[in-house]
Amino acid sequence: MGGRIADVRLTPVSASRAGIVCGHVIVQLTSDDGIEAVGEMSDFQHLPMYHVDVPELERTLRELLLGRDVRDANTLTRRLEEAFPSSDSLYDKAGVIRCGVDVALWDLRAKLLDVNLAEMMGGRVRDSLPIAYPIFRQQSVADVAANLAVVRRMLERGFHRFRVYVGRNADLDREFLRSAREEFGDAIAIKSLDFSNLLDAREAARFIESTRDVAYEFVEAPARAGDHDGLRFVRERTLVPVSEHATSPRAALQLASDGAVDVLNVGLFVLGGITPALRVLAIAQAAGLPVVIGTTQELSIGTSAGALVGVSTAADVLASDPVGPLLYQRDVVATPLEFRDSALIAPTGPGLGMAVSPELLKAATDPLRWGAADTTSVVDRAGSLTK
Repeated sequence: MGGRIADVRLTPVSASRAGIVCGHVIVQLTSDDGIEAVGEMSDFQHLPMYHVDVPELERTLRELLLGRDVRDANTLTRRLEEAFPSSDSLYDKAGVIRCGVDVALWDLRAKLLDVNLAEMMGGRVRDSLPIAYPIFRQQSVADVAANLAVVRRMLERGFHRFRVYVGRNADLDREFLRSAREEFGDAIAIKSLDFSNLLDAREAARFIESTRDVAYEFVEAPARAGDHDGLRFVRERTLVPVSEHATSPRAALQLASDGAVDVLNVGLFVLGGITPALRVLAIAQAAGLPVVIGTTQELSIGTSAGALVGVSTAADVLASDPVGPLLYQRDVVATPLEFRDSALIAPTGPGLGMAVSPELLKAATDPLRWGAADTTSVVDRAGSLTK
Protein backbone atom coordinates (compact mmCIF):
# COMPACT_ATOMS: atom_id res chain seq x y z
CA MET A 1 0.00 0.00 0.00
CA GLY A 2 2.95 2.34 0.60
CA GLY A 3 2.90 5.60 2.49
CA ARG A 4 5.41 4.65 5.16
CA ILE A 5 8.36 6.94 5.85
CA ALA A 6 11.53 5.35 4.50
CA ASP A 7 14.04 8.18 4.79
CA VAL A 8 14.58 11.49 6.58
CA ARG A 9 17.24 13.94 5.46
CA LEU A 10 18.10 17.34 6.91
CA THR A 11 20.25 19.84 5.02
CA PRO A 12 21.34 23.08 6.71
CA VAL A 13 21.51 26.00 4.30
CA SER A 14 22.37 29.66 4.52
CA ALA A 15 20.65 32.48 2.70
CA SER A 16 21.74 36.11 2.78
CA ARG A 17 19.61 39.20 2.75
CA ALA A 18 21.22 42.62 2.84
CA GLY A 19 24.06 41.63 5.13
CA ILE A 20 22.23 39.15 7.35
CA VAL A 21 22.99 35.45 6.90
CA CYS A 22 19.99 33.36 7.96
CA GLY A 23 20.25 29.65 8.70
CA HIS A 24 17.51 27.29 7.55
CA VAL A 25 17.22 23.51 7.48
CA ILE A 26 15.56 21.79 4.52
CA VAL A 27 13.62 18.66 5.48
CA GLN A 28 13.29 15.89 2.88
CA LEU A 29 11.10 12.85 3.52
CA THR A 30 10.90 9.83 1.22
CA SER A 31 8.11 7.25 1.37
CA ASP A 32 8.63 3.53 0.82
CA ASP A 33 7.05 3.92 -2.63
CA GLY A 34 9.57 6.57 -3.64
CA ILE A 35 7.55 9.77 -3.18
CA GLU A 36 9.65 12.69 -1.99
CA ALA A 37 8.33 15.51 0.19
CA VAL A 38 9.87 18.69 1.58
CA GLY A 39 9.57 20.98 4.57
CA GLU A 40 11.58 23.83 6.06
CA MET A 41 12.87 24.71 9.50
CA SER A 42 13.03 28.43 8.96
CA ASP A 43 15.49 31.14 9.96
CA PHE A 44 17.26 29.84 13.05
CA GLN A 45 19.02 33.23 13.28
CA HIS A 46 16.79 34.50 16.08
CA LEU A 47 17.25 34.49 19.84
CA PRO A 48 18.03 32.41 21.83
CA MET A 49 21.52 32.51 20.41
CA TYR A 50 22.28 28.84 19.88
CA HIS A 51 21.86 26.33 17.07
CA VAL A 52 20.76 22.72 16.95
CA ASP A 53 23.12 19.85 16.11
CA VAL A 54 21.70 19.02 12.67
CA PRO A 55 23.19 15.51 12.26
CA GLU A 56 21.99 14.54 15.76
CA LEU A 57 18.56 16.02 15.03
CA GLU A 58 18.38 13.98 11.82
CA ARG A 59 19.23 10.81 13.77
CA THR A 60 16.53 11.61 16.34
CA LEU A 61 13.91 12.24 13.67
CA ARG A 62 14.78 8.98 11.98
CA GLU A 63 14.09 7.15 15.22
CA LEU A 64 10.76 8.96 15.58
CA LEU A 65 9.56 8.67 11.99
CA LEU A 66 11.06 5.79 10.03
CA GLY A 67 8.56 3.04 9.28
CA ARG A 68 5.60 5.17 10.38
CA ASP A 69 2.54 5.50 8.15
CA VAL A 70 2.36 9.15 7.09
CA ARG A 71 -1.45 8.94 7.14
CA ASP A 72 -1.40 8.29 10.89
CA ALA A 73 -1.35 12.05 11.43
CA ASN A 74 -2.58 12.10 15.04
CA THR A 75 0.12 9.72 16.24
CA LEU A 76 2.87 11.53 14.35
CA THR A 77 1.76 14.90 15.72
CA ARG A 78 1.68 13.54 19.28
CA ARG A 79 5.18 12.06 18.93
CA LEU A 80 6.57 15.35 17.61
CA GLU A 81 4.89 17.40 20.34
CA GLU A 82 6.21 15.06 23.02
CA ALA A 83 9.75 15.11 21.64
CA PHE A 84 9.85 18.87 20.96
CA PRO A 85 7.44 20.50 23.44
CA SER A 86 6.41 24.13 23.03
CA SER A 87 7.81 26.77 25.37
CA ASP A 88 5.12 29.29 24.31
CA SER A 89 7.76 31.79 23.19
CA LEU A 90 7.89 33.54 19.84
CA TYR A 91 11.14 32.07 18.55
CA ASP A 92 10.87 28.68 20.20
CA LYS A 93 13.35 26.49 18.31
CA ALA A 94 11.27 23.40 19.15
CA GLY A 95 8.43 25.02 17.21
CA VAL A 96 10.74 25.67 14.25
CA ILE A 97 11.79 21.99 14.26
CA ARG A 98 8.22 20.70 14.50
CA CYS A 99 7.16 23.09 11.75
CA GLY A 100 9.69 21.75 9.26
CA VAL A 101 8.68 18.15 9.87
CA ASP A 102 4.94 18.83 10.04
CA VAL A 103 4.99 20.70 6.72
CA ALA A 104 6.90 17.83 5.09
CA LEU A 105 4.36 15.32 6.43
CA TRP A 106 1.49 17.34 4.95
CA ASP A 107 3.39 17.62 1.66
CA LEU A 108 3.85 13.84 1.58
CA ARG A 109 0.20 13.09 2.37
CA ALA A 110 -0.98 15.40 -0.40
CA LYS A 111 1.49 13.92 -2.89
CA LEU A 112 0.29 10.41 -2.06
CA LEU A 113 -3.13 11.56 -3.26
CA ASP A 114 -1.66 13.65 -6.10
CA VAL A 115 -3.50 16.77 -4.93
CA ASN A 116 -2.47 20.26 -3.94
CA LEU A 117 -2.13 20.75 -0.20
CA ALA A 118 -4.99 23.27 -0.23
CA GLU A 119 -7.38 20.46 -1.11
CA MET A 120 -6.24 18.60 2.02
CA MET A 121 -7.39 21.60 4.07
CA GLY A 122 -10.85 21.87 2.52
CA GLY A 123 -10.12 23.73 -0.71
CA ARG A 124 -9.25 27.29 -1.66
CA VAL A 125 -11.30 30.19 -0.42
CA ARG A 126 -9.11 32.67 -2.31
CA ASP A 127 -6.48 32.37 -5.03
CA SER A 128 -3.79 34.52 -3.47
CA LEU A 129 -2.62 35.85 -0.13
CA PRO A 130 -2.50 39.66 0.25
CA ILE A 131 0.98 40.71 1.35
CA ALA A 132 2.61 43.64 3.14
CA TYR A 133 6.30 44.23 2.46
CA PRO A 134 8.45 44.75 5.60
CA ILE A 135 10.36 47.93 6.35
CA PHE A 136 12.93 47.18 9.04
CA ARG A 137 13.75 49.40 12.01
CA GLN A 138 15.50 52.73 11.82
CA GLN A 139 18.89 52.53 13.55
CA SER A 140 20.38 55.76 12.23
CA VAL A 141 19.46 58.86 10.25
CA ALA A 142 20.85 57.14 7.14
CA ASP A 143 18.35 54.32 7.57
CA VAL A 144 15.42 56.72 7.05
CA ALA A 145 16.64 57.57 3.55
CA ALA A 146 17.55 53.94 2.85
CA ASN A 147 14.09 52.72 3.82
CA LEU A 148 12.38 55.41 1.75
CA ALA A 149 14.43 54.08 -1.17
CA VAL A 150 13.13 50.58 -0.40
CA VAL A 151 9.55 51.85 -0.62
CA ARG A 152 10.27 53.54 -3.96
CA ARG A 153 11.84 50.37 -5.34
CA MET A 154 8.98 48.14 -4.20
CA LEU A 155 6.36 50.54 -5.59
CA GLU A 156 8.07 50.17 -8.97
CA ARG A 157 7.70 46.39 -8.60
CA GLY A 158 3.98 46.66 -7.92
CA PHE A 159 3.94 46.56 -4.11
CA HIS A 160 1.86 49.23 -2.45
CA ARG A 161 1.27 47.80 1.04
CA PHE A 162 3.90 47.92 3.81
CA ARG A 163 4.49 46.80 7.38
CA VAL A 164 6.83 49.06 9.40
CA TYR A 165 8.94 47.86 12.34
CA VAL A 166 9.18 50.45 15.12
CA GLY A 167 10.11 50.72 18.77
CA ARG A 168 13.86 51.28 18.94
CA ASN A 169 14.17 55.01 18.17
CA ALA A 170 10.88 56.91 18.32
CA ASP A 171 12.18 60.08 16.67
CA LEU A 172 13.58 58.22 13.67
CA ASP A 173 10.46 56.06 13.43
CA ARG A 174 8.26 59.17 13.32
CA GLU A 175 10.57 60.80 10.77
CA PHE A 176 10.33 57.78 8.47
CA LEU A 177 6.55 57.46 8.79
CA ARG A 178 5.90 61.13 8.09
CA SER A 179 8.44 61.28 5.27
CA ALA A 180 6.87 58.21 3.65
CA ARG A 181 3.38 59.66 3.87
CA GLU A 182 4.56 63.05 2.59
CA GLU A 183 6.42 61.57 -0.39
CA PHE A 184 4.08 58.75 -1.40
CA GLY A 185 0.70 59.90 -0.07
CA ASP A 186 -2.12 57.47 -0.76
CA ALA A 187 0.01 55.50 -3.22
CA ILE A 188 1.07 53.38 -0.25
CA ALA A 189 -0.91 51.67 2.49
CA ILE A 190 0.72 51.09 5.85
CA LYS A 191 -0.76 47.85 7.08
CA SER A 192 0.72 47.93 10.57
CA LEU A 193 3.37 49.15 12.94
CA ASP A 194 5.23 46.22 14.48
CA PHE A 195 6.58 46.95 17.98
CA SER A 196 7.84 43.36 18.47
CA ASN A 197 7.22 43.61 22.25
CA LEU A 198 10.11 46.10 22.57
CA LEU A 199 8.09 48.71 24.49
CA ASP A 200 5.76 48.51 27.43
CA ALA A 201 2.11 49.29 26.76
CA ARG A 202 2.19 52.91 27.93
CA GLU A 203 5.25 53.74 25.83
CA ALA A 204 3.67 52.10 22.79
CA ALA A 205 0.39 53.96 23.36
CA ARG A 206 2.21 57.30 23.50
CA PHE A 207 3.95 56.54 20.21
CA ILE A 208 0.68 55.49 18.56
CA GLU A 209 -1.06 58.66 19.71
CA SER A 210 1.80 60.75 18.31
CA THR A 211 1.55 59.13 14.86
CA ARG A 212 -2.20 58.74 14.31
CA ASP A 213 -2.04 61.33 11.52
CA VAL A 214 0.13 58.97 9.43
CA ALA A 215 -2.70 56.42 8.98
CA TYR A 216 -2.11 52.72 9.47
CA GLU A 217 -4.53 49.84 9.89
CA PHE A 218 -3.38 48.27 13.17
CA VAL A 219 -0.41 47.78 15.50
CA GLU A 220 1.41 44.58 16.36
CA ALA A 221 2.80 43.48 19.73
CA PRO A 222 2.55 46.92 21.43
CA ALA A 223 3.33 45.57 24.92
CA ARG A 224 5.85 43.30 26.59
CA ALA A 225 5.60 39.63 25.68
CA GLY A 226 2.76 37.95 27.56
CA ASP A 227 1.26 41.21 28.87
CA HIS A 228 -2.41 40.75 27.95
CA ASP A 229 -3.45 43.58 30.24
CA GLY A 230 -1.04 45.84 28.37
CA LEU A 231 -2.44 44.83 25.00
CA ARG A 232 -5.94 45.54 26.22
CA PHE A 233 -4.79 48.92 27.60
CA VAL A 234 -3.44 49.90 24.14
CA ARG A 235 -6.70 48.83 22.45
CA GLU A 236 -8.82 50.86 24.86
CA ARG A 237 -6.52 53.89 25.13
CA THR A 238 -5.73 54.42 21.43
CA LEU A 239 -8.78 52.81 19.74
CA VAL A 240 -6.32 51.35 17.21
CA PRO A 241 -6.75 47.60 16.52
CA VAL A 242 -4.08 45.39 18.11
CA SER A 243 -2.48 42.19 16.81
CA GLU A 244 -0.29 39.66 18.63
CA HIS A 245 1.36 36.36 17.77
CA ALA A 246 -0.39 33.24 18.96
CA THR A 247 2.49 31.15 20.32
CA SER A 248 0.26 28.09 20.83
CA PRO A 249 -3.42 27.19 20.51
CA ARG A 250 -3.75 27.67 24.26
CA ALA A 251 -2.20 31.14 24.02
CA ALA A 252 -4.57 32.01 21.16
CA LEU A 253 -7.55 31.00 23.26
CA GLN A 254 -6.27 33.14 26.15
CA LEU A 255 -5.69 36.19 23.93
CA ALA A 256 -9.23 35.88 22.60
CA SER A 257 -10.90 35.27 25.96
CA ASP A 258 -8.97 38.13 27.62
CA GLY A 259 -10.14 40.57 24.95
CA ALA A 260 -6.48 41.42 24.38
CA VAL A 261 -6.44 41.54 20.57
CA ASP A 262 -8.43 42.46 17.50
CA VAL A 263 -6.28 40.31 15.19
CA LEU A 264 -4.49 36.99 15.74
CA ASN A 265 -1.09 36.53 14.11
CA VAL A 266 -0.82 32.89 12.97
CA GLY A 267 2.80 31.97 12.26
CA LEU A 268 3.55 28.37 11.31
CA PHE A 269 7.15 28.71 12.48
CA VAL A 270 6.23 29.48 16.10
CA LEU A 271 3.21 27.19 16.34
CA GLY A 272 5.00 24.16 14.92
CA GLY A 273 3.53 23.82 11.45
CA ILE A 274 0.26 23.46 9.62
CA THR A 275 -1.43 21.18 12.15
CA PRO A 276 -1.40 23.61 15.13
CA ALA A 277 -2.01 26.57 12.80
CA LEU A 278 -5.33 25.00 11.80
CA ARG A 279 -6.25 24.75 15.51
CA VAL A 280 -5.52 28.45 15.99
CA LEU A 281 -7.50 29.37 12.89
CA ALA A 282 -10.48 27.48 14.30
CA ILE A 283 -10.17 29.49 17.53
CA ALA A 284 -10.02 32.73 15.54
CA GLN A 285 -13.16 31.82 13.62
CA ALA A 286 -15.01 30.88 16.80
CA ALA A 287 -13.96 34.17 18.43
CA GLY A 288 -14.81 36.24 15.36
CA LEU A 289 -11.23 37.50 15.04
CA PRO A 290 -9.49 38.16 11.71
CA VAL A 291 -5.98 36.77 11.25
CA VAL A 292 -2.72 37.51 9.53
CA ILE A 293 -0.39 34.74 8.39
CA GLY A 294 2.84 35.52 10.21
CA THR A 295 6.41 34.85 9.18
CA THR A 296 10.02 34.54 10.22
CA GLN A 297 10.77 35.18 6.51
CA GLU A 298 10.98 31.64 5.25
CA LEU A 299 12.52 30.45 2.00
CA SER A 300 10.11 29.32 -0.74
CA ILE A 301 9.19 26.00 0.89
CA GLY A 302 8.06 27.54 4.17
CA THR A 303 6.50 30.49 2.37
CA SER A 304 4.46 28.13 0.19
CA ALA A 305 3.12 26.38 3.31
CA GLY A 306 1.99 29.71 4.81
CA ALA A 307 0.41 30.79 1.54
CA LEU A 308 -1.57 27.57 1.16
CA VAL A 309 -2.84 27.79 4.74
CA GLY A 310 -3.83 31.40 4.10
CA VAL A 311 -5.78 30.72 0.91
CA SER A 312 -7.54 27.67 2.38
CA THR A 313 -8.89 29.01 5.67
CA ALA A 314 -12.42 30.31 5.98
CA ALA A 315 -11.17 32.77 8.62
CA ASP A 316 -11.00 36.43 7.63
CA VAL A 317 -7.40 36.87 6.43
CA LEU A 318 -5.89 40.36 6.43
CA ALA A 319 -2.77 41.40 4.55
CA SER A 320 -0.06 39.03 5.71
CA ASP A 321 3.69 38.91 6.03
CA PRO A 322 5.54 36.06 4.21
CA VAL A 323 7.89 37.67 1.68
CA GLY A 324 11.11 35.75 2.37
CA PRO A 325 11.74 34.77 -1.27
CA LEU A 326 11.84 38.47 -2.15
CA LEU A 327 14.36 39.24 0.59
CA TYR A 328 16.89 36.44 0.16
CA GLN A 329 19.58 36.46 -2.48
CA ARG A 330 19.16 32.74 -3.20
CA ASP A 331 16.74 29.88 -2.64
CA VAL A 332 16.64 26.10 -3.08
CA VAL A 333 13.60 25.49 -5.29
CA ALA A 334 13.45 24.95 -9.03
CA THR A 335 10.57 27.38 -9.66
CA PRO A 336 10.31 30.59 -7.62
CA LEU A 337 7.06 31.67 -6.00
CA GLU A 338 5.13 34.39 -7.78
CA PHE A 339 4.27 37.73 -6.18
CA ARG A 340 1.89 40.01 -8.06
CA ASP A 341 0.23 43.31 -7.09
CA SER A 342 1.02 43.03 -3.36
CA ALA A 343 -0.14 39.41 -3.29
CA LEU A 344 1.49 36.00 -3.05
CA ILE A 345 0.12 33.54 -5.62
CA ALA A 346 -0.37 30.18 -3.91
CA PRO A 347 1.17 27.23 -5.83
CA THR A 348 -1.17 24.76 -7.52
CA GLY A 349 0.99 21.66 -8.02
CA PRO A 350 0.85 18.47 -5.92
CA GLY A 351 1.58 18.95 -2.23
CA LEU A 352 3.24 22.30 -1.57
CA GLY A 353 3.80 22.75 -5.29
CA MET A 354 7.52 23.07 -4.54
CA ALA A 355 10.39 20.98 -5.91
CA VAL A 356 13.93 21.26 -4.52
CA SER A 357 16.65 21.89 -7.08
CA PRO A 358 19.57 19.57 -6.19
CA GLU A 359 22.02 22.07 -7.67
CA LEU A 360 20.64 25.02 -5.74
CA LEU A 361 20.44 22.98 -2.53
CA LYS A 362 24.07 21.94 -2.88
CA ALA A 363 25.14 25.53 -3.54
CA ALA A 364 23.29 26.78 -0.44
CA THR A 365 24.38 23.98 1.92
CA ASP A 366 26.18 25.47 4.91
CA PRO A 367 26.37 24.52 8.62
CA LEU A 368 24.26 26.54 11.03
CA ARG A 369 26.51 29.08 12.69
CA TRP A 370 26.44 32.41 14.47
CA GLY A 371 28.61 35.20 13.15
CA ALA A 372 29.69 38.23 15.12
CA ALA A 373 26.42 39.91 16.09
CA ASP A 374 25.01 41.54 19.18
CA THR A 375 21.52 40.73 20.40
CA THR A 376 20.10 44.08 19.27
CA SER A 377 21.22 43.40 15.70
CA VAL A 378 19.63 39.96 15.87
CA VAL A 379 16.29 41.33 17.06
CA ASP A 380 16.23 44.29 14.67
CA ARG A 381 17.69 42.51 11.62
CA ALA A 382 19.98 45.52 11.43
CA GLY A 383 21.88 44.38 8.35
CA SER A 384 18.70 44.86 6.30
CA LEU A 385 18.52 48.56 6.87
CA THR A 386 21.23 50.16 4.80
CA LYS A 387 21.61 47.73 1.89
